[in-house]
Amino acid sequence: MRLSTVGVSLLSVGAALCCAQPAGADIITLAPHERTYQSTFGSFTVGDRDEFINRIAPLNQVGTTREALVSNMAYARVDGIAGGQLKTGYHVGCSVTLPNSSLGAIPQVYLPSATVGQTPSLAIIGPNIQVPVTVNLAPGEVKDLEIATKDLIPGKTVQVIIRDFHIAVNQCAGPVSIRQYTYIYAKSAETDDSGAVFGDPTWL
Repeated sequence: MRLSTVGVSLLSVGAALCCAQPAGADIITLAPHERTYQSTFGSFTVGDRDEFINRIAPLNQVGTTREALVSNMAYARVDGIAGGQLKTGYHVGCSVTLPNSSLGAIPQVYLPSATVGQTPSLAIIGPNIQVPVTVNLAPGEVKDLEIATKDLIPGKTVQVIIRDFHIAVNQCAGPVSIRQYTYIYAKSAETDDSGAVFGDPTWL
């Protein structure tokens, strides 16, 4: 998978790679999430709001590629004598990963804003393809796409605002799911503490 079960004939894989119709733009709004924790130094709050997922058609027009522009605001506050960090990003999961294979396919150079995994080798199916050939499909996996971190300021709310951050997943033969996360890591002289909120999962 580029952020990214068994042999399948090239005829079926070729259909997925060549003939899939590109999806149109589709913007969805997701619910906000917030949690407050009590600790030895006081309390701390972590949250995420204003999350939008703009699903867009893949630039390479390949059925195994998914793209989206994501926007949200992650925030955290420490009420007490403590510092630490806020960290935000996305978990990205592909149900079935299409690994590199010798298909006679013409490689494509593809440089998205954010990628997970390895360079695609099945981006374009060319005229030299030999059939029948089998491709081994591996079970999918979930990857962590960290976007930003920010230091905490005691007594103040710190924010990370993300606008139209580009996520691209390549070589995924099944559905792609993403889920936003925001972690807070609070540290005082006596205690290290942490908490998190997770957005609602959605698909690309």
